[in-house]
Amino acid sequence: MCAVLVAGAGASVADEQHTIGHVHGGLVVQLGTGDTDAALRLGQTGRYIVHLLGSDPAGVAKARASLKASGIYGLVFAETLADSGRLPYSENLVNAVIVRSPGKVALAEIFRVLTPLAALVVFNDSGIDSQMLKKAGFEGIEKQEDGSLAARKPWPKNMDTWSHPRHAADGNAVSLDTAVGPPERVRWVAAAMSEVEGLITDGGRNFYGGVLARDSFNGLRLWHRDLTKGKLNDPSFNLPRLSYNRARPVASEKYLFAFVKGKVTALDAATGKVIQEYPGTEGSVELIQHLDVVLVGGSRAVRAFSTETGKQLWERKAGDARNLAAESKTVSYIAGRPKRGDPVEAFAVDLYTGELKWNRTDFSWLPKVYRTVMHDGQVVYEVSSLNDHDLGNAIHLLDTETGKLTWEKKFSPGMNHKRQARAMFSGDDLWLLHGGRENTAPRKDGKVKETRVPVQVSALDPKTGKVLKTHSAGMAHCFPPVATPKYVFAGVLDLTNMETGKVEVNPITKANCSREGGWVPANGLIYTTPKHCTCWPM
Repeated sequence: MCAVLVAGAGASVADEQHTIGHVHGGLVVQLGTGDTDAALRLGQTGRYIVHLLGSDPAGVAKARASLKASGIYGLVFAETLADSGRLPYSENLVNAVIVRSPGKVALAEIFRVLTPLAALVVFNDSGIDSQMLKKAGFEGIEKQEDGSLAARKPWPKNMDTWSHPRHAADGNAVSLDTAVGPPERVRWVAAAMSEVEGLITDGGRNFYGGVLARDSFNGLRLWHRDLTKGKLNDPSFNLPRLSYNRARPVASEKYLFAFVKGKVTALDAATGKVIQEYPGTEGSVELIQHLDVVLVGGSRAVRAFSTETGKQLWERKAGDARNLAAESKTVSYIAGRPKRGDPVEAFAVDLYTGELKWNRTDFSWLPKVYRTVMHDGQVVYEVSSLNDHDLGNAIHLLDTETGKLTWEKKFSPGMNHKRQARAMFSGDDLWLLHGGRENTAPRKDGKVKETRVPVQVSALDPKTGKVLKTHSAGMAHCFPPVATPKYVFAGVLDLTNMETGKVEVNPITKANCSREGGWVPANGLIYTTPKHCTCWPM
């Protein structure tokens, strides 16, 4: 791993136009120390750390002297390459590589250290041509005006993102990332002074709370904006806590969608600049983004907007619209204010027109629904106690097209606190984490006759609810489980192998106490954020 120091808030910021390809910040490596001008221009923006590497000690010393004279040495620095054929970085760590003189460093080695979607710039005298880049696995190869070649590393097929608090707009807290597995090392640590909730990631960028952007693979800060105030990259920034009653930001590769000063706004994911505001969304509390549609719910209506143009596609009147979820071309939500005497209703509508498919008012459990999941033609309503008791937790499954109830199940979520009845669809199965404390509710005499059963995870047939197999699992604490195609995550980083049932115990740290998911498996990594449990620091 490469140890780097980041300048503080007082770092000099120069011309914001200086970028390298589509990369607007992060770790840049230049092979060859003969020319330092481009490296200096990038370093002076304050958005890059630039590491120059050369095999000639005299050339490196000359470059180092030039960089020190600039007054920003540290943001830009030079070193002699100890192993002429190997770069001193872990895999998937560097955001951009500039090749002036590759020496004995092969393209395969450069490919190894670059992050997915990272930029590569190859100059004429490097001896590298477009066919060599293509053979090495690079894509988007283009010749620039100065004759250099630009390319990027593609996104691996076995890596997934986590764009919404529950993975995606469908609410199914299951990542499709098969590169994630039992951890072997700590990749990076970025300090925070308080508990942070609301981590999402897309396009190689992590977004925290309200809101801080970091690179997903090396943790370097990219930009920040206080969503309550709206100012970008304020030197006095202090990461604000998110309102419990307002939806967390959601992301795509291009945009971060968030409530900025109360209005739903699309920010440039790379820079934090405002790209699009969605009119009439003040006072809304729900937010998801699906395909090319932004969906917003509030006290009076559900609205759909074109992601790119901001044009409103449709609006449906609804009191306290909540539990927004979307799959394929269907949107589901719940509306109604029982405290005002309104019935609580479940709706399914068309994504692009808002046309009603069905609505149901005849389920007594609807007012108690906490979260909704959509998957493969079914919508699951999760009823959760959100306390330490096992009673009051169940899932209810309806057909997405007809609204017909297919099956339902009561169970004890395998959590100690804030228990949630979570449905996780992976492959052909629906997985539930269950067990732990039962009979926790006080009896009439005030005494509790509590029992304990093993914490387990079971695969059910999604169409019938029949239990297909059951494995041991870790006890989740105050955060619900999440999953990948291979593992269920629960407990103190306990991973249950869905196929073999083996439990991989990794007591490195406990997950964040989150209402959506303490662990975030994405980008081939496992993320968590600071928590208030002092017995489980990193």
